[in-house]
Amino acid sequence: MTARKLPGIRPWKGQLQAYVRVRGTRYSKSFPKGTAPDVLTRWQTTQRRLHGGATVPGGSFAADIQTYLARVSAMPTYHQRAAHLELWAQELGRDRARHSITTAEIDAVMQRWLTTPSTPAKGRPSGPEGIAPATVRKRRISLLALFHKLDGKDAPNPVRASSAPRAPKPEARGLDYATIATILQAMPESLAKRRATVIAYTGLPPGMLARVQRSDLHLAAATLRVAARRKGAGVAARTIPLSPLAVDAFRAFDDAKAYGAFTVQNVNLSFQRACRKVDVHGVTLYDLRHAFGAQLYRVTHDLATVGRFLLHANLVTTARYAEAANQDVDVQAVQRFAQAVGGGQKVPPKGVRRRKRKIIKHLQRVR
Repeated sequence: MTARKLPGIRPWKGQLQAYVRVRGTRYSKSFPKGTAPDVLTRWQTTQRRLHGGATVPGGSFAADIQTYLARVSAMPTYHQRAAHLELWAQELGRDRARHSITTAEIDAVMQRWLTTPSTPAKGRPSGPEGIAPATVRKRRISLLALFHKLDGKDAPNPVRASSAPRAPKPEARGLDYATIATILQAMPESLAKRRATVIAYTGLPPGMLARVQRSDLHLAAATLRVAARRKGAGVAARTIPLSPLAVDAFRAFDDAKAYGAFTVQNVNLSFQRACRKVDVHGVTLYDLRHAFGAQLYRVTHDLATVGRFLLHANLVTTARYAEAANQDVDVQAVQRFAQAVGGGQKVPPKGVRRRKRKIIKHLQRVR
C-alpha cells in the first residue's frame, strides 16, 4: 500500500503530511515526497504513545507514564516532559514494571546520552561528544518527577540515588554590535534576516517572537506587548519599550509580514552562513539574545532591569547573560576606585629608608 492510501496520510503543499488525533487534539507533521510508509506510521504510533492515546499493558512503565502525564496535563512544560519520558521508555523498556528499574540502569542511560552523538528526527543534533549535561539533567528531572508524583517524595526512588550530570559553568557569550551589524548585513534579504534583526535589538527569545501579533506592536509609541512566558517559573505578560533600533527592526519585520510561527533551526542556519561569510565562527542565533543582555547590562549595571527585558523569572538566570559585560564593568570599577582614593592621579610610592648596617668589632681574647 502506498503512503497516500494509508489512514492519516495525505498530500500537503508538495509533501506528505501524517496526522493523528489523540484525546481530541490533532497532531501533524510534513514529510518529503517518497518517504517510506513505515516511517509515517511509526511517527503516528510515537505520537499516540507520547500523548497518551496508545493502549499499553496495565502495570507497565508505559502505563505509569500515561497515568503521570494525565495528572500533570496543565503543566506549562507538559510536551517537553512527555518527550523526555518517551525517551526513557525507549531506553529502559516500556512494557516492564516501573519498580524493576534500577539506579544502575538509569546511570548507564545517562552516561550513554552524554558520550554518544545523536541526530534526532526533530530538533537540533547533539554535539560531537554527546548530549549536553544540562539536557540530560532535565531528562533526569522528568523521570524523578514521575516517581515522586506516583509514589510520593518519601518513597524509595531509584532516580534519587543516580548521579546527576554536573553542568559546566556557563560560558560568557556576547557578540559586540559592530560584529552583529556586519553579520546581519551579510544575510540575504529574507524573513530569516528580519527575525534575526529583531532578536538582536530586542533580546526576545525566538519562541516569544513567533507569538508576536500585529496588534501587539505599537511603532508610534515604541512599545511591544509580549504574552506571558511559560518557561521556567513563568513571567506575566508585560509591555516593554523599544529602542529606535528595535523600532526600525520591527518596521522592516512588519513590512515583510514576518509574523507567525517559524522554524528556529532554519533561521539559525541562515545566520550561521552569514557568520562564515564574515569569518565569525562558533556562534548561534541565540548569541544575539546574549549580546542584547550584555549590552543592556553595560549601560545600566542593573540586573533587575536586564531581567525585565529578557523576561526572566529570577536574577540567577540573568547573571549568565550579564557575564559577558563583567570585564568592562571591572575596568570601570578600578578606574572609579583610583579616582576615589587618589583623584585619578598616580601617587608615587614613598622612598624606603635604608637600614644602616651595624658593625660590631669583636675583641680578640688575649691569654
